Amino acid sequence: MDSNQRIEKRPRILVLGSTGRTGKAVVAGLEQMSDTVQVVYSSRNREQVEAWRREGKEAVYLDLDAPQTFPAALVGIDRLFLATGYTVAMVHQSKNIVDAATDAGVQFIVHLGIFGNGRMTDPHFAWHEMVERYIEGSGVAWAHLHPHFFMDNLLTTTPVIDGKFFWFMGDQSVGWIAPEDLAAVAAQVLAQGPKLHSGRQYWLSTQVMNGAEAAAEIGAGLGKSVHGVVLTPAELIAQVNAGAIQFPPSIEATYAASMLEWVRQTYDGLLNFGGATTTYEDLTGRKPLTLRRWVAKNRDAVMAAGGSGTNSTVLA
Repeated sequence: MDSNQRIEKRPRILVLGSTGRTGKAVVAGLEQMSDTVQVVYSSRNREQVEAWRREGKEAVYLDLDAPQTFPAALVGIDRLFLATGYTVAMVHQSKNIVDAATDAGVQFIVHLGIFGNGRMTDPHFAWHEMVERYIEGSGVAWAHLHPHFFMDNLLTTTPVIDGKFFWFMGDQSVGWIAPEDLAAVAAQVLAQGPKLHSGRQYWLSTQVMNGAEAAAEIGAGLGKSVHGVVLTPAELIAQVNAGAIQFPPSIEATYAASMLEWVRQTYDGLLNFGGATTTYEDLTGRKPLTLRRWVAKNRDAVMAAGGSGTNSTVLA
């Protein structure tokens, strides 16, 4: 090699939540850019970490509930994808990992947040905004991702059951975003790094629709009739109290109560501060997935998700 040539180090990107739905998709996107970045997987499951290593992947053990695991996991990491679970513990977990990342010399943090306006009163949205302020004060370059309502909630917390799509926000609308599009934006921002994306806020909301409108699009994607059952937060709370609707076990009680507050505020029209965005297309040059196309693409999974015959609550 010519002495004047330099080998540029590929930035090492640590992805939190590498086993989760979003984390897996972010990792997959980054793997497609392996000529320019190095992906580092993480898990709180040691067996999973060892399995990744046997496959030739770079992986570290990191438990957000155990800050003593952070320093070793962050050695040599240049960029961090920060995503947290559905628990109030996300506040101190985020604070601790940001501190550790700062001490470790991480150069760029990309945080997966919420679709807020900076003055949220719903608790779990306020927690995310506090985390964002803390990141911004850390001295590390940052970018925030603000997805609205995930299309893959249809696979978990808002399934189509017996041809019915339940909507507890009356006539109010939300902005739907495909998880693949969110992950693609996250991977691109992480790969391109702070030179292009430091201090940027990216809102992701492809289609703004209410329950009846969404039901029509879901039905078109499935190729069958889907009826939008439009209800109120009071009716949702009554069903939760009666045990007819249950939160997934991954969502702890304090976080679940906050999600009910999000439903109430959406119903009351307090969250009508954002419409459809062009973020995905602006960054990638591609058209985003519409709800109809996403449902058609994932038809079998959407159909299977409602097979249990039980309904759950909505995620924001």
